[in-house]
Amino acid sequence: MSVPRLTWNGGEAGLQPLGAMIDGLRLRLPDGRMVTPLATAPWADDPALPGIMRRLRGEWPCVPFGSEDLVPLPARWPQPSGAAVAPHGHGSNHDWVVTQDGSGLHAVIDYPDTAPIHRLERLLQPDGAGVVMTLRVTPRRDCCLPIALHPVLRLPDTAGAARLDVGQHKAVWSHPQMPPADPCPLAPDHVSPALTQMRRADGGAIDLTRLPLEEAAECRVLIPDAEGHASLSHLQEDWKVTLDWDRADFPGLMLWVSNRGRAHAPWNSRHLALGVEPCRAAFDLGQTVSAAVNPLADVMPTVQTFHAGQVWESRYRIGVAPLTD
Repeated sequence: MSVPRLTWNGGEAGLQPLGAMIDGLRLRLPDGRMVTPLATAPWADDPALPGIMRRLRGEWPCVPFGSEDLVPLPARWPQPSGAAVAPHGHGSNHDWVVTQDGSGLHAVIDYPDTAPIHRLERLLQPDGAGVVMTLRVTPRRDCCLPIALHPVLRLPDTAGAARLDVGQHKAVWSHPQMPPADPCPLAPDHVSPALTQMRRADGGAIDLTRLPLEEAAECRVLIPDAEGHASLSHLQEDWKVTLDWDRADFPGLMLWVSNRGRAHAPWNSRHLALGVEPCRAAFDLGQTVSAAVNPLADVMPTVQTFHAGQVWESRYRIGVAPLTD
């Protein structure tokens, strides 16, 4: 697959057609080292895999966010519809048209005529040791949808060799769905005071700021009062990756700790990465749950209201810096 690329003094990056995912982002530290902050799934490019899974990597937008998997939720939650929808939206599973636009890369995709969204656009522009991303959503008709960004950060192999910093926060919600095939030590549907004090199912506590974890795990948590900034420090390599976004657009932050927990193919207990996902959604539970009365909606908006023909736009940045900054 041909991937349009940019090279500048501070780094290099591409946008692949599938999902308009960032591909091969490498950024330069002040000492000249080039580092790779984003993850690429270890199965790389298996043509037999469906949509989003085939070339899973980097970062991409999710409109709408989540899926409608018919896994029962606790009684206080509305139930998903079970509808067969593309996970994380049409744009995550289909090819975009990607072109070089001046000093940046531009990607566009039109949604099916039956969808409430008409078009997504995104622009990648170099910004020193980082990239600035612009997302534009053009709705076909008025609608309320859960939305998110989906950066997937690379983790080091050594347990505890990375430190996650999401800034000040008052609470962290554990996911209400705990698929039995995915081991997760967390107590489901629980509100903990901080990432450093997450309640375990066995009554103990676990620190989700020091990664990777010692144990195999596949966990999703959500911070409803995120600051709009997060960083992951690679302690042994003396650098960090930073993510900055507009908290007015994405008030929540969902974290996906993929710690070699999924044993089935194509994961095969080898996927080690951290999703740091600014969102306006009730986790990744899909449109039915996010648009209904749900527990999270009491503390943060879980859908974005779009108006027909009015372009909605948001900007965010991914960068790197030494730990001494």
